[in-house]
Amino acid sequence: MANDELAGVLEDIGFTQGESRVYLALLGIGESKVGPIINSSRISRSKVYDILERLIEKKVVSKLKKDSILFYQALPPHALLNMIKDKEKKLKQEEELLQRILPQFAILKPKEKLNIIIYEGFEGFKSMIDRTIEELRKDDVYEAMGISKTTESMRHYARKIYEAQKIKKFKARSIFDEKGAYKIAERKTPLHEIRILPKGWETPALFTIYKDTVGIHTGEENNIVSIVIVNKEIVKSFRATFEAMWKITKK
Repeated sequence: MANDELAGVLEDIGFTQGESRVYLALLGIGESKVGPIINSSRISRSKVYDILERLIEKKVVSKLKKDSILFYQALPPHALLNMIKDKEKKLKQEEELLQRILPQFAILKPKEKLNIIIYEGFEGFKSMIDRTIEELRKDDVYEAMGISKTTESMRHYARKIYEAQKIKKFKARSIFDEKGAYKIAERKTPLHEIRILPKGWETPALFTIYKDTVGIHTGEENNIVSIVIVNKEIVKSFRATFEAMWKITKK
């Protein structure tokens, strides 16, 4: 294998170009003062001392002073394997250290922002429904629970979601209590699965879930309020509640 190829291998295992040239030069000439090393490696005097010190740190070159003159010698090639093993050991130690402190980095990560929007009155409710329709996409799932106590104007405007569903093809699941069950027929679509809570359960407030968004809505005639929260963790909690309720409902 030519020196250029050997130099390439050395550089692959972490040597700089200058280090590989100096190391190969020392292998060829044996123990030597700096002068012959400079001539053989074609590395300038201003750089060669620094390179030699780095090779000593890598434990592939040694130095010895004789009569106040420094001599350098390349250690046998198996020292390269020892160098690799030392690097592997150090990497293992660094990995173990990183594993220990990773939780502390997680603490530094910015917390997810809590985005809350409050819509008031029927106009606010309409804005909230329009926003929901705009954000829903195919294969999203829109979930709603507690649809008994809404005004007639809210009821009719909310139907726009299920009209949009025919075009956008998102899925929907709803849980009604007995008082809201009369609305099933007007909201039933092939993509909308509806269930009813057990007898005696009443859910006058409505909550909705889709994507990373939760909506909480009250439907008193003179006090229509929709609170929209955008937060993954809160959605996860509401969705877990919805799933628990879904399991006790009937089709």
